Amino acid sequence: MNHNDSLERTVSRSLRLLCFALIGWTNVATAEQYVILSLVGDRLTVVGAERQVGSNLDRNRQQVVALNDSSLDDFAVRVADAVIRKARPSATINMLRAGDPSLYAMRDTWLGSDSINAQTLVSIVAKLSPPSPDARLLLIAPHRDELDLRTGESHLFTGSKIAGLGFYVDQQTFLRSGNETNMETGRGFLGLFANFQLVLINLQTNAVEAYEKIAVGTTRAASRAADKNPWNAISAEQKIQVLQGLMKHEIERALPGMVSAASAKP
Repeated sequence: MNHNDSLERTVSRSLRLLCFALIGWTNVATAEQYVILSLVGDRLTVVGAERQVGSNLDRNRQQVVALNDSSLDDFAVRVADAVIRKARPSATINMLRAGDPSLYAMRDTWLGSDSINAQTLVSIVAKLSPPSPDARLLLIAPHRDELDLRTGESHLFTGSKIAGLGFYVDQQTFLRSGNETNMETGRGFLGLFANFQLVLINLQTNAVEAYEKIAVGTTRAASRAADKNPWNAISAEQKIQVLQGLMKHEIERALPGMVSAASAKP
């Protein structure tokens, strides 16, 4: 083997290694990146039903209870993280926890609106965790909508428009729900609801690439409680588990399509 043959093999091997390195770099550079932020779980709203005569106005009593921990937001973020990882296995994901009070103040301006001040939001998120310019932000936030409480195969619409997570306490309505083998009947019920929105924002352009409004709820008959008080139909731990279940089901239902639609955009 002469010197020229050896040099040719060396150059060829080096070029192959360089190509592999470039392919690896390209995969890293073009991998999708997501930042997930939830602003829905810092408070619960408790609505007390009141009889209304001759009026369509919402006269139900409402009480907002601030929560001292981030467990509901953390739960929502973990569910979204799992959904994105399943839909886009090669994606890089950064899960955030809101630490800036201005995020919640801004959040409150969106509750009954279909518009999001994406530019201001993105600037705040960038301070929390500077993302890659081509990353997307998934925002999970409250949205004000009419309560839709499912009772078996039917729905109860209460006339109340509430944002976020919470409970509806009705001591008057006769409820019949379930099936032939597991039927709940009696006067009064506890409603549990999750009214929120999923917003996918391109952090390079500030454009909203996908958007889903969610209003979902369920009921538990007061007859479950020993004292027939609707609030006691289920335990405090079960109340949180039901709220988590409502969020999980809707995030898993809506998010894969949102991610696919956004990823298909040039």
